Amino acid sequence: MAKQGKLPEYSYPLYRPPSEAKSLILQITEGCSYNRCTFCGMYVDKKFKLRPFNEFKKEVDELPQHIKDKTTRIFLADGDAVIYPTEGLIKILDYLNSEFPSLQSVRSYVGAQALKKKSVNDWGKIFSRKLDLMYFGLESGNKDVLKIMNKGMDAWEIAPIIKDLRELGIRFSVMVILGAGGVKHSFAHAYDSAKWLSDVNPEYLGLLTLFLRRDRNYFKHIQTPKFKHLLRETMALIDNTETKGTILRSNHISNLFVLKGTIAEDKQSLLNQLEQVWYYCEKNNMLDSFPDYYQEML
Repeated sequence: MAKQGKLPEYSYPLYRPPSEAKSLILQITEGCSYNRCTFCGMYVDKKFKLRPFNEFKKEVDELPQHIKDKTTRIFLADGDAVIYPTEGLIKILDYLNSEFPSLQSVRSYVGAQALKKKSVNDWGKIFSRKLDLMYFGLESGNKDVLKIMNKGMDAWEIAPIIKDLRELGIRFSVMVILGAGGVKHSFAHAYDSAKWLSDVNPEYLGLLTLFLRRDRNYFKHIQTPKFKHLLRETMALIDNTETKGTILRSNHISNLFVLKGTIAEDKQSLLNQLEQVWYYCEKNNMLDSFPDYYQEML
């Protein structure tokens, strides 16, 4: 009788980008190695740890063979799985390539700490083992907004690293959070983020709207933006971003509106859609309303 196999037993909470809905998720880390961003509570109650290789190997070995055979994409969790020491990460990727005959791509979240920790040579070895797309939370290109968020990074220190990795062939999906700097920093947040994006030219840009999982005191540091501020900020961000081929998505549950397009080719269409959203909000007396910025943790 054929062995039935066993599905992974995840350590929760477990997160993945919306675009990884069809990927097999494997946890090689738990939690987030930084875990100090003031707006984010994804892993606030989860202690960071590296999963030992033998524990990971056992989980892979126990997977049903039919899942191994049909898996083309794997997403490595948790928050910044590629913080895993290079030698260990390479060992993990080599094992994935040996066990999944149809594997085409491995993806992961990546934080500033992991980007700075590894050399370009390290990343080249990692890319050669099919890890070819990473999701990076820029949040903002503005230093004042990043300070409010306690991101622990300088966006412009990270920019050349990402550009070097793109030269290797690694693709990036970059996330920017609308409203992160409040009313005071709104235009600077949009303009500096657009400037950063124009310099780095990532393959994908994802827009989210500020929503809090961690610290309700966040709004003590900013003037809370209304719908009209968020719309103007989005218009300024798109209007000032000059990239080639960057695909935009604003379809997160936190967003007021859905936007889809390629920034260069569809810029005017995207701006026209935002104008339509503005008129809708104006007609329904929503421009001076506040979104529900809080997400309760169950």
